[in-house]
Amino acid sequence: MSISENLINRLNSETGQRLLDVARAGRKRALSLITKCCVVVTDDGYQTREVVFASTPTLRQLMDRVGGEVFVVSVQMRRITHRERVTFQVAAE
Repeated sequence: MSISENLINRLNSETGQRLLDVARAGRKRALSLITKCCVVVTDDGYQTREVVFASTPTLRQLMDRVGGEVFVVSVQMRRITHRERVTFQVAAE
């Protein structure tokens, strides 16, 4: 290989690494905006719905939000985007 080919290959490699670093920083920034919330899936015999809590709810908080006549199907921590949190909050009102 000639010197110019080596230089071009090295510059391409460095540029590729910089682009990967920028993409990685963007992914980290995007993930920091997505927070984990507690999602409780309930079933009342007629419909299944998801109720989102900022943290793991107590039984009192759960009863206040979903009522006493439902079954808790699952409780899980899940990453929720800001848009989904706003949608769930609007639907809860």
